[in-house]
Amino acid sequence: VFNGESSAPYVESSAVAPLNTYGRSKVMAEQSVLQRNPAALVIRTSSFFGPWHPHDFLPVALRTLSRREPFAAMQDVVVSHTYVPDLANACMDLLIDAESGIWHLANAGALSWYEMARTGARLAQVDARRLEGRACIEFRLPARRPAFSALGTERGLALPELEDALHRYVREARGHWSIAA
Repeated sequence: VFNGESSAPYVESSAVAPLNTYGRSKVMAEQSVLQRNPAALVIRTSSFFGPWHPHDFLPVALRTLSRREPFAAMQDVVVSHTYVPDLANACMDLLIDAESGIWHLANAGALSWYEMARTGARLAQVDARRLEGRACIEFRLPARRPAFSALGTERGLALPELEDALHRYVREARGHWSIAA
């Protein structure tokens, strides 16, 4: 929902300025929900990763690299990454506390997609020498992406640090899928 022109993480009160149809649809959904029910809880999050989805970015990167094949990732697009178990726990806490309004929930810290793959590979002890950092424009994506869409919070509930989440992900993911699969 943000245009990526900030150099600081976006907080809940930051002005929205979506770059594409997807972002505009998210803003419209938020507004519609809160107009219909001002006591609703609206969660903004980004870039999920969890041990149960072997086709998401991180497991694909780790499997590809573990097979000693090249893997390219955007090095000029920085996002907040969100470990699904942390997100689920935080959502439950907010629901139990009957919180409302817009909340940003993502693991603390922001990385480019390239840095995410590199860090995941290091923690999973996968050789990352074939990891290639590329500019977003080289991927020829159909919609513009904000160059920076890190989420911060002014509401007070922060998820654990991203590095901690990645450690837990690597440990848990090994039980659900094989990196070399």
